[in-house]
Amino acid sequence: MIVLFVDFDYFFAQVEEVLNPQYKGRPVIVCVYSGRTKTSGAVATGNYEARKLGVKAGIPIIKAMELAPSAIFLPMRKEVYQEVSNRIMNGILRKYTSKLEIASIDEAYLNITDKVKDFDEAYALGKKIKEEIFEKEKLTVTIGIAPNKVFAKIIADKNKPNGLAVLKPEDVQSFLQSLDIDEIPGIGKMLTDKLKEMGVNKLVDVLNFDFTKLEREIGRSKATYLVKLAQNRYNEPVEDKTKKPHGRILTLPYNTRKPEVILPHLKRAADEAYSKVQGVPMKITVVAIMEDLDIVSKGKKFKHGINKEKAYEKAFELLKQILEEDDRKIRRIGVRLDDVIKTRGLDQFF
Repeated sequence: MIVLFVDFDYFFAQVEEVLNPQYKGRPVIVCVYSGRTKTSGAVATGNYEARKLGVKAGIPIIKAMELAPSAIFLPMRKEVYQEVSNRIMNGILRKYTSKLEIASIDEAYLNITDKVKDFDEAYALGKKIKEEIFEKEKLTVTIGIAPNKVFAKIIADKNKPNGLAVLKPEDVQSFLQSLDIDEIPGIGKMLTDKLKEMGVNKLVDVLNFDFTKLEREIGRSKATYLVKLAQNRYNEPVEDKTKKPHGRILTLPYNTRKPEVILPHLKRAADEAYSKVQGVPMKITVVAIMEDLDIVSKGKKFKHGINKEKAYEKAFELLKQILEEDDRKIRRIGVRLDDVIKTRGLDQFF
C-alpha cells in the first residue's frame, strides 16, 4: 500500500493571509472566542510568525495577547475555511485517488497504490499535488508518503511547513527504531506520560512488555495499535468516508469538570443532534473540547438503532469515562450520531 497524507499548513491563519494579503509577514492568530468576555477564549491556530513568539494552539487569548501584543487577532470563520477545504478535497485531491479519507477540515489520506508504480512516482505525484493546490488556492501544504496511514502522517509532521517527504519500505525498520513515543498520532499527553513512567520512551519499547500487562495498563485498543505499529503490521485501509455524522457541540458557561454543570448541556446537544437525523443512529460519540482546545471523544456502537432516551443514558456513561481518564476541565461538550438507519417510525420499536 502507498498512502499519501496531506496536511494544510496552519490552515485557518493561512486562509486569512490569502484573503488579506496585508497580513503576510505579521503574526496572525485565529481564536475561538467563548463570548463570556471580550478576551475570553483560546487560540485555534497561529501562523509561524506568531509561533515564533511562543503562541500555541490551546493557550488562552489573554496569554497570547501578552506574548504577541502586536499580532492580528481574528475570530475563527469556520464556514470560510470549510469552503476552501471542500474545494481542495473534492476539486483537487479526489481526482488523484479512488480512496480519499477526509480526516478533518485540513487533513486527508489518499490511497495512491493504483495510481503509481513505486515510491519515486509517488513523490512526483505529491509534488504535482502541492503545485496544483498552491496554483489554485495560494496555500502551502505538507505531504507525507509511506506504506501506511500512521507513518505517512508522522513523516508529514516531521517536515512541516511546506514539506514533501517519503518513507520507503526498505527504510521502515530504521525509522521505527528512531520514533519517540510522543511522535505517535492518537497518543495524547496523559497516555504518553503514563507510557514514559512505564519505561516506554521509544515506540519499539512496547515490544519489551508482555501484551497482557500492556493491555491492563493502557487498554486493549491502544496496546494493539502500538504493538502493530512497532512490529510494522499496521495496515488500516484508507476509507472513502462520505457519510456525514449528525452532531451538536455547545459551549459551557465556564471551564469545568462538574457533572451537574455539564449534563444539561450534554442532554441539549443530544436533543439537537437527534433533531437533525432522519432515522435512528446505531453509534453515539461524546465529544469534549478541553480547556486547552484538545479534543477527547468516547463512542459506543450498537447492533441496533438507539432512541433518544437510550442515547442520554449512554452519553452520560461516556462523559463519566472521559472525566475519569482525563483530569482537564471541559470547555465545550457535544454529541455526534453516526450509522443512521434511514427508516421512518423505527424509533417506536426501541
